[in-house]
Amino acid sequence: MHALSLTAGQQSVAIRSNSHAVTDWATTYFGPFWKTAQTPDTTAVHRPMVTVLDDDHHAPATIHHTHHAVFAREPIGYTRHPDNTVTAHTLTRPVIAFRYTPDIQHLQISSQEGLQTTAAGPGQPTRLATATTRFAREMMRARLIQDGWVLLHASATVLPGGRTVLALGDSGAGKTTTALTLAASGAELLANDCCFARPNTTGSLDLLPWPAAATVGLGLLHALHLADSARRHLKAGEPPHPTQDQRVTDALTTGLTDALATTSGRQLKAHIWPEQLTRWFGLPLARTGIATGVLLPRIIPSTSAPARANDTRSTQIAASVFVTSDRERYPDLFDLTDGHNTGTPTARDQVLRLLNRLPRKAVDLSHDQAANTRLLTALTTSLAIDHPGEH
Repeated sequence: MHALSLTAGQQSVAIRSNSHAVTDWATTYFGPFWKTAQTPDTTAVHRPMVTVLDDDHHAPATIHHTHHAVFAREPIGYTRHPDNTVTAHTLTRPVIAFRYTPDIQHLQISSQEGLQTTAAGPGQPTRLATATTRFAREMMRARLIQDGWVLLHASATVLPGGRTVLALGDSGAGKTTTALTLAASGAELLANDCCFARPNTTGSLDLLPWPAAATVGLGLLHALHLADSARRHLKAGEPPHPTQDQRVTDALTTGLTDALATTSGRQLKAHIWPEQLTRWFGLPLARTGIATGVLLPRIIPSTSAPARANDTRSTQIAASVFVTSDRERYPDLFDLTDGHNTGTPTARDQVLRLLNRLPRKAVDLSHDQAANTRLLTALTTSLAIDHPGEH
């Protein structure tokens, strides 16, 4: 068996698999943000553990589960049993089966059909490897929440000198634009959409990354001069992210810069693996940070609107900043956090209080990326943000 240890903060989760493709991909996926280490298989029993088996394939039996959910766009049926174990399987083929035993914090994942581990091509994870990284990350989330961390809707960048600026907001507010703009200007990217936060003993707010693919609009990729690199890698044969729309891949490979959207109006974006942020784009990444200020971005749709600090907007931070199961793509199927997958009430209250004590500034971002860069660089370099206080 191949064994891998994941460490974030002071918490660890182990992955064991008879397929090196699983542990290799977990190293590639988590390595930019969390510590990964190959370990002797015997050490894995001392941690929360994910065991992944790619053998003994057989046709899946017909199972009628008591509950159904969509996890990362994957329909899954699951059943909680009287002994507290949870069994589940994907409702699309090839079928992935799960069994979670809470008493020993053990999740077993297996393929019930041959997954042809080399068929996906170089740089592309198998279906089994993707399921492993998703659920190993959920087990780490549970460990961190038990340790007092909460998960925020936030991007985060570590500036030269160690100051870390959060950008808070809902989807589409400009968190990714803020983070990638600062990272392209020399800051280290800690998070582009979500990050963990926890008060420390000095009264500050510690931050940790939440490893996930970045979703980036075509216009922003071109404005930051990153699209050419993506095109070179794709044309050289590297596969796109499996959930990236083919229209986005076609636009990247042909050099189109126009924004793409579905018929319902949802913007189509490029999906970028964490390791590609550095390997493709040369963006420096960070594994920890301490929050020193907060930006509240908003992208103004008008093409003539200037990039500016907006002193008329409220900078009071509300509880909506926390990631919740009804707003995210990763519901807690196995009850890993005992119903507290948003963080404990005490931890949330403490984090919210500290966020509202930090210097904060509302920022209107424009379609002029050069102007956005000048504004964000000026604000963060000098930390020219309002003094803490209630607004």
